[in-house]
Amino acid sequence: MQPTSGKVTVDGFDMSNKKQRAKGRALVGMVFQYPDYQLFDETVYKDISFGPKNMKLSSEEVDRRVREAMRLVGLDFDEFAEKSPFELSGGEKRRTALAGIIAMYPKYLVLDEPMAGLDPAGRRAVLEMISEFRSQLGCAVVMVSHSMDDIARSADRVYVLRDGKIFRSGTPSEIFNNADELNEMGLEPPFASRMASELRRRGFDIPRGIYTNEALTECLAAYGKGADHV
Repeated sequence: MQPTSGKVTVDGFDMSNKKQRAKGRALVGMVFQYPDYQLFDETVYKDISFGPKNMKLSSEEVDRRVREAMRLVGLDFDEFAEKSPFELSGGEKRRTALAGIIAMYPKYLVLDEPMAGLDPAGRRAVLEMISEFRSQLGCAVVMVSHSMDDIARSADRVYVLRDGKIFRSGTPSEIFNNADELNEMGLEPPFASRMASELRRRGFDIPRGIYTNEALTECLAAYGKGADHV
């Protein structure tokens, strides 16, 4: 699918050019919001190995990548390799879909609402996985999400889209300091950002730029030590 306007390039490859498109696509891996759309083979092993096999890698390298990808997403090889992907839980399906993309060693990984439908423990697990394979594989991650708490925990840079255009961009601190703008767009700022704003409104000397629970906890602990009335 081509954009209705503008131009898409990946590392200089023009995605509207048929000859360049394949090279550009090879650099990008994408995991959809609903992993069922990506799973199709008889076993978890075959599903994850599909991409590496199409890259014409040796059977030894394919096996190594499958095992590594399963380890990175927290799927025990002996337990899951021969299972049908359609018998897995929602969280396990998402991990399998991620592993299938990771096994191809993409330079850029695009995740569409990767935490959708997961409970808090599942959301934390996915964010930890993303952090781990970013550090181990060195790939850049583009995450599309409506959850500002998830973005606050994992993003280095944030782009806010409005009507299909970039409305605002900056570091998480820069974006979440403008909580009113996010509220106007129907995007709820992170819990820590909202709490810090409410505390300032009530007269507490809480610095701006707080947008993670960890930072807020640290700030309140320091505030409590220096103010007996808190």
